[in-house]
Amino acid sequence: MSHAGTEGPEHEEDHLPEPSVWPLLAGAAAMLVGLSLIFWTRDKQNSFSGPVFGAAALFLLLVVAGWATEDSRMRRRAERREVVLTRDARYTQVVTFAIAEGQLAPARSESGVLTAIEAADSALHNLAGFQDLRISLSPADIGPTQVLVETTWADREGLASYEETRQTLLDLINSHDDEVADGSVQVFDMQVIRDTREPGFRFALGPAATILGAFVVGGFMIGAGLTVFQKSSNAVAAPATVVAGPTDAPGTTTVTATDNKFDKTALTATAAQELTVTLKNSGKVPHNIHFFDKKGGTSIAMANITSAGQTATIKFTPPTAGTYYFQCDVHPDQMFGTLTVK
Repeated sequence: MSHAGTEGPEHEEDHLPEPSVWPLLAGAAAMLVGLSLIFWTRDKQNSFSGPVFGAAALFLLLVVAGWATEDSRMRRRAERREVVLTRDARYTQVVTFAIAEGQLAPARSESGVLTAIEAADSALHNLAGFQDLRISLSPADIGPTQVLVETTWADREGLASYEETRQTLLDLINSHDDEVADGSVQVFDMQVIRDTREPGFRFALGPAATILGAFVVGGFMIGAGLTVFQKSSNAVAAPATVVAGPTDAPGTTTVTATDNKFDKTALTATAAQELTVTLKNSGKVPHNIHFFDKKGGTSIAMANITSAGQTATIKFTPPTAGTYYFQCDVHPDQMFGTLTVK
């Protein structure tokens, strides 16, 4: 049997914090939000703009939350590190021995040495400074079986008091000399030098792609919901009416413009019959009405831009049956509708 003591340095070296990726992610997320916001405000009718803006906004919120969580975690780690550096390192005693060939089964029996070591764990917990007991062995089919028993103590005093009790694991092992190989027992007292740095949270490619995909899908769902809600609100706010209203004679209609919508977004007419359209500007800004064969197509008829409180009338005959498009040239993205010629 041999007994050795090993001690390391009293304190660990300081470690600089690793660079954080959160500022870069926050900048990228803010840029995406800005670009998607521009895209959404310039083309609200595009069904893709709402989901893109929602995804970007959700990504920014998650980045901000992650950055705040990381900052809080770093603060707590710094506080814990200050406490760790001011207290003594742990101590451990390692006892190694060999179980003689053919004695492994008896060593594991109720009266064997391994069972006795396991049973000693309860008594050790009653000693000041005791923290942990570990037993490791490497079974061998031929030859002796190597065993390693490790006890961990909070301080040097706890280990020293334990060694003076005369009820140590070494005494217990020596009491089973019929199972323990002669001359195989060794004891080492060591100081544990711990690395208190917490491992950084790093994404592998697969998890990173999965999480990013979840962010995008969640954002698209939010954006799609906002788009549907907006369309439903617009449908309620601007109900479609036809030409043949109670105040309109056949072949004539009056469209009222406010800021910024038409009161009628669906008109009807009869092919080869002249249509008279009167625009009444009830808003505070200028408006007009302009008919095309399709959106962005060829002009058919146009009323002059009218100021607040004024009216303008145009007469034209739709060329053929079909669906035509009309808009306010001042507010084309907000004021538009269709003319159906039967």
